[in-house]
Amino acid sequence: MASRRELILTVDIACFALVEDRLQLLLVRRLEEPFAGTWALPGGAVGADEPLDDAARRVLEEMTGLWGLYLEQLYTFGDPGRDPRGRSISVAYYAILPPASAGGSQRGSARPGRGVADAAWYPHHRLPGALAFDHGRVAAYARWRLAQKIFYTPLAFYLLPEHFTMADLRRVYEAVTGESYDASNFARQMMARWDLAPVPGSRDRRSRRPARLFRYIGAREIAGGPDQQIDGVTPVRSDEE
Repeated sequence: MASRRELILTVDIACFALVEDRLQLLLVRRLEEPFAGTWALPGGAVGADEPLDDAARRVLEEMTGLWGLYLEQLYTFGDPGRDPRGRSISVAYYAILPPASAGGSQRGSARPGRGVADAAWYPHHRLPGALAFDHGRVAAYARWRLAQKIFYTPLAFYLLPEHFTMADLRRVYEAVTGESYDASNFARQMMARWDLAPVPGSRDRRSRRPARLFRYIGAREIAGGPDQQIDGVTPVRSDEE
């Protein structure tokens, strides 16, 4: 039986953003073994006296330069053999990168940091081959959970600017769930489901023409602790798994 000293405790973060109306995942190319040169989720060891949430925030900032994101504990992955260095337990998180500020670039907001040769955004369904460790499984599970949570938590509004059109909101739902929605029915359901307030005298941020813009005025907490798999539902795995 492995001793406590032989147990590796890490955090791994599946960081998502909406880029050009597509849900994308942030990956880093590892510099160090194991899996040197392979794309992976940002991840690293937890300090002996470090809270897990603090470790996830630290690792994400050290490896990618990103900080201040919405971050939530997702699941624990600990299958034997997931790490060639020994028995490893990973506490996985998902993070949401908000839209770029005016004049900023969402793609340029992440940069390679400690132990990283490169950092890049990829469409969640088109990853650059098999990921290091079991990160393909972690990423697929995180994406699956986002598609569940968007229906009963205000998760969509973390992917939108403060003012948005109903079409913007629909594109977020379609990007996260992979489904298409009828515009009229979608608008009616969203107005009934969420606390949305019209923005007077607003203009579409793309065309600058008069448009009906909204802002979300409800609670922003995404309720619930670490999510568990729903009974009878198996997370969809990425092609490389």
